[in-house]
Amino acid sequence: MNDRAAAIERKIEAAVREERMLPEGCAVVAGFSGGADSTVLLHFLLGYAREHGLDLTAAHVNHGLRGKESDRDEEFCRRWCRERGVRFRVLRADVRALAKEKSQGLEECGRQVRYSFFRSLCGKNGRIATAHTLTDSAETVLLNLARGAGPQGLSGIPPVRGRVVRPLIRITRGEVEEYCRCRDLSFVTDSTNRSDAYARNRIRHTVLPVLRGINPAFERAVGRTALLLREDEAYFSALARDRLQRAALPDGGYSVRALRALPPAVLSRAVRIAVGRETPAPMDCGRVREVLDLIRSGKGGVTAAGGIQCAVAGNTFFILRENERADPWGVPLRLPETRLPDGRSLIVRPISSKIKNPDKINDLLFNNRINYATILNTNGVVRSRRPGDRFRPRGRGITKTLKKLFNEQKIPPFRRDRIALLECGGRIVWIEGIGASEEAAATEETPEAAEIIMRES
Repeated sequence: MNDRAAAIERKIEAAVREERMLPEGCAVVAGFSGGADSTVLLHFLLGYAREHGLDLTAAHVNHGLRGKESDRDEEFCRRWCRERGVRFRVLRADVRALAKEKSQGLEECGRQVRYSFFRSLCGKNGRIATAHTLTDSAETVLLNLARGAGPQGLSGIPPVRGRVVRPLIRITRGEVEEYCRCRDLSFVTDSTNRSDAYARNRIRHTVLPVLRGINPAFERAVGRTALLLREDEAYFSALARDRLQRAALPDGGYSVRALRALPPAVLSRAVRIAVGRETPAPMDCGRVREVLDLIRSGKGGVTAAGGIQCAVAGNTFFILRENERADPWGVPLRLPETRLPDGRSLIVRPISSKIKNPDKINDLLFNNRINYATILNTNGVVRSRRPGDRFRPRGRGITKTLKKLFNEQKIPPFRRDRIALLECGGRIVWIEGIGASEEAAATEETPEAAEIIMRES
């Protein structure tokens, strides 16, 4: 029997070595619930730490969800560690109250509490070891398959994700139980694991036995498939990151033209990566498809999880948080040159007011001509937009809110806070990219005219 336990240990050690999970001498925090999986994990790590100079800590979270049973589990873990000389840390958390406060599900809230606690213990360069097994990974694949996941969701639980490592990821739950028998390890059982109220438990109790009847090595078969999908996902994701970087525009957003040229398999991943930089909230396949349609059509907007807005304006695909705005800014007008906070300059240059080519009356260079008297001795300010701003564009005969005006001009929201406005005498007399207002625009009769030029830093 001990030969069998030794064979299982060799499997665990091979996973640790080949996946480079635990560098020599590193600090490692092992999540320890007291269940069979985490007991095997901690038992293995105890011997491995002695051999490789690891600084081992067992961490237990009492979620307070099962009353006396939760306290029993905590006491079991404390005693187990005390008898073997393992450093033990515990966190008590009212997960039910926290989940209600954050409007989260119990499972997600509990997971966040656990990993936050583990990170606080392992330090900057430490590792967090969790007891996920090959069976857990197969269950995850089946759950995600039932929900219609893509390749990433069907890749199972990765052996390593950042600082989180899974030494047991190559052994099944059956092997965990066998190891406990061989090594005479006691453990506790969570009563909720018997309840079919949870989808994972229904898969564990009903679906997996049927699939093992078809293939006794079902978990290993799923593991091979998941590995192939992880390898493909890693390649396509790296390609998507490269193409996304090439599509990035200097002042924010991404080139729609460049994105449209990508194959669907690369573009869908590029969208997930770009949105993932703004929010940790996962993006489901349906939303990804909507964003792909948006990029192809060149119009409209899609709201993704986490309050993220995806939209297209002209040749720019942009992503931003809803209601996200930069800090307002403003500087006194200095003639002839005003330096802006972002390093650019607004330059006012006196010119002749004579119109040389009336046919180009809507040309932006002409629209940037202003009645010099409008800005002289007015305590002018160059500033960013503010709520309630309104403007009367030259030659339009109407006054509009800046929001409507910017929408008309198809100015992406992420650029709007950078646009310079010139305010004189309490009125906006000029807007970058739009020109002078009706009241301030220069005409042939204007005694003194000036041209406003924006110069990049």
